Amino acid sequence: MKTGATLTYSQQKKKHFQILDHMEVDLLIDDNPLSIPPEKLFAMAARVNKKRGFLFVSKVLGKHIPVNPLKPLLASGLLAIEHAERTNGIAGDVKSTVIAGFLAEDVESMEKAYTLLRKQRLKLSKPPIVIGFAETATALGQGVFDLLEGATYIHTTRESPENLNPVLTFEEEHSHAVDQRCYTAEEVLTKDRPIILVDDEITTGKTVLNIIRDIQQKYPRKEYAVLSLLDWRSLDHKKDFQKVEDELGVTISTTALLSGSVTFTGQTLDQTSYHYEPVETEMNSSIRQIDLSEYFTKLSNQKEFVKETGRFGIDDHDKRTIELACQKAGRHLNSLRKGKRILCLGTGEFMYLPMKIATFMGDNVFYQSTTRSPIHPVDRTQYAVKNGYSFPNPENQNVKHFIYNLPEQGYDEVFLFVEKPVIDKSLQPFLKICSDRKIEQVTIVTFS
Repeated sequence: MKTGATLTYSQQKKKHFQILDHMEVDLLIDDNPLSIPPEKLFAMAARVNKKRGFLFVSKVLGKHIPVNPLKPLLASGLLAIEHAERTNGIAGDVKSTVIAGFLAEDVESMEKAYTLLRKQRLKLSKPPIVIGFAETATALGQGVFDLLEGATYIHTTRESPENLNPVLTFEEEHSHAVDQRCYTAEEVLTKDRPIILVDDEITTGKTVLNIIRDIQQKYPRKEYAVLSLLDWRSLDHKKDFQKVEDELGVTISTTALLSGSVTFTGQTLDQTSYHYEPVETEMNSSIRQIDLSEYFTKLSNQKEFVKETGRFGIDDHDKRTIELACQKAGRHLNSLRKGKRILCLGTGEFMYLPMKIATFMGDNVFYQSTTRSPIHPVDRTQYAVKNGYSFPNPENQNVKHFIYNLPEQGYDEVFLFVEKPVIDKSLQPFLKICSDRKIEQVTIVTFS
């Protein structure tokens, strides 16, 4: 039985993926504005989801595949620069260097590109509101926000903070967890500022149109933009965007690093035979906890969360504060690290701060995040997800999280970043996973 994701070329712009024996995807690439090889952006895997059977597993987000923490920040920068060029005619003067650093595998080139990117500020015709989609694109959205002058940032969330009503609610229809909400001060949305929606991938665009309809009903405006790494909308899906533009009297521009159409053939997986539990039960990992709350801002009405995530809104004035806080926190953790090869692990939608902190933690540091999405692992060449583990989220035991592509003896220390305080008992399932992967040191990093 064929279980690897093999790639064949029939023409330059066509690609065929045999994901599983009963699952195939054909791509037709229409637009590649920065000439980025598709294999640099993603690999393929099978979702455990009867609504959508396949998954474009990003190689640049730091979600399912570990990356140098600079890589997602460079991806965000390219999206912001490309959007500014397309909609406002602003040419990013560091674009070629950022592209080179993004495509590079050596740390020196990535650092050079990011040093220039951090100094880049793009002034659009109106200061936008940037909204990143949970859970996968919360860091991607905040990275876009970093470059835009006068911007405000919010990310959607699956959290339900006590005593707060969401200002926006909508559904991500294909997702494993469909309910999405936004919490911020209403005055942020009452002004007619352009809204930039940031996601890692658009396949049908239904989620985007769902949130646009909700915004337009409550806080009408004229201009929306959708930024994504990948855009696989069909002609019919693009026509749906045009219909919504006409219906609501708005413009919806789109920017992506790679665009085309996708055809799926086969059967979806509504369950998997893969066993996500660790084999070993003996605990061999040493554990410690480090508190970073002194570097970050507790919210007066939601003390379990910190302001700097953007979940409740941040603006232009917060950028410098966040940069310094992550710098100080990263250098502090670097002084305490015991391992030579480190994995920094964000949790769920809590991605940007752990990723940013990881950039200041020295050499041989990799970053990725846990996820709620069940994916079917297969240990085969070119298949995107080699192995996987599941465990109850230490912050909320009712929510199952997954972590993928953990190599055996690949790291000697893991830093697990959790926004909320956790109790020792809740960490036991995760510690078993670390022991199973021969990780000697586990450091739990808390923020509030």
